[in-house]
Amino acid sequence: MAVTRTSEGPESARPLGVAEAQADVRRIYHGGWLGPLVAAVVWLVAGLAADRAGMASGSAVLFLGGVLIPPLSMLGNRLLGDRADLPAGHPMRGLAMQSAFGMVAGLLAVWLVAGVLPGAFFPLAMVVVGAHYFTFAHLYGEVAFLVAGVVQVVAGLVVLVADTPDTLGAYLMAGLLVVMSGGLLLRHRARRAPAAAPVL
Repeated sequence: MAVTRTSEGPESARPLGVAEAQADVRRIYHGGWLGPLVAAVVWLVAGLAADRAGMASGSAVLFLGGVLIPPLSMLGNRLLGDRADLPAGHPMRGLAMQSAFGMVAGLLAVWLVAGVLPGAFFPLAMVVVGAHYFTFAHLYGEVAFLVAGVVQVVAGLVVLVADTPDTLGAYLMAGLLVVMSGGLLLRHRARRAPAAAPVL
């Protein structure tokens, strides 16, 4: 694994191990809670747009909003800490970028399908977004991403085959993402909390 610069300072004198690289990701991205929160807002707005202006508008909002989630999340990271993104050469940087590009490609494919099967758009998008969180389990060293991704994929498939309103998936996904974000935030704060003082 290549020598890399961490968020803590100058270039490291030795390669980062997987656990150290994952700790960097958790530190720089603040436990990963910000991305799902931004995504929840995008899904909510997409659902509202679909209800008020039609599925074409809702699908466009979700795709374009999905493209904006990574930069908006990085802006939030910059406001919360000293870095917006992983430094160049970091061993996890490539995986993070591949995951983001994969999600965008998946949403584009689902968007193109929306014109033919409008009722399938939101549930299929749930499957795409949920599956993209699978890689986060390794990226962050955090199994909670895998659990959340599985829940989102299964929920999307259930909505897809059930007789539900076309926009139900958007609101359900927004709720799932808020719960995910809250859980990740609590885990992040627990990691950063100082160890309890020993009782004398």
